[in-house]
Amino acid sequence: MEKTIDYNNLEVKDKILHVAKDLFVKNGYNGTSIRDIASASSTNVAMVNYYYRSKYNLFEIIFEDSLEILTGQLFKVFSSDEPLFKLIEDLINTYYDTLIENPQIPIFILNEINLDPEKLTKRIVGRKPTEHVMKIYHRFEKEIEAGTIKRMPTLDILLNIISMCVFPFIFERLAVKVAEKTPEEYHILLKEHKKHVVDFVISALSP
Repeated sequence: MEKTIDYNNLEVKDKILHVAKDLFVKNGYNGTSIRDIASASSTNVAMVNYYYRSKYNLFEIIFEDSLEILTGQLFKVFSSDEPLFKLIEDLINTYYDTLIENPQIPIFILNEINLDPEKLTKRIVGRKPTEHVMKIYHRFEKEIEAGTIKRMPTLDILLNIISMCVFPFIFERLAVKVAEKTPEEYHILLKEHKKHVVDFVISALSP
């Protein structure tokens, strides 16, 4: 789970940033105002604007940092020389562990899709993912040709893995209410669930 931050020990600028991230996660971008951020950080609107110019610019900074965390972790796995099934396990674990530690990431991605999908695409392309994605793509193609895994489109394999890893976090707000669980209890459940996802994917790919 995400570490608890003592806001009282932060500089004003950092305090505003961390408070804004918490509010964006809790209330969404549209449900958070500059006044909310100022009030929660014990500052004022003028101070928030002085440091960050606007709510959207503040969101941009937080989102950029969040995306860097996720892509950085994933690119390491994509470049791994581990056996394919171990690579798949590492990929799924990386998604789950990173998103549990950084619950703002899926929410921010959804917000960015609604606010400016083209900008989101440019953000991702700007990190030059092609080289990393092609490495894992060729790994799958090689294993398919060798008969190690079932023959199916590599893009379908990757989309299935991403869907099973990301959806439980997008679904979290509804899940905790329907299942009557706290976010902490839900994250414990997710840590167990990722094991089933690993088993499911490997079983589906095994010839």
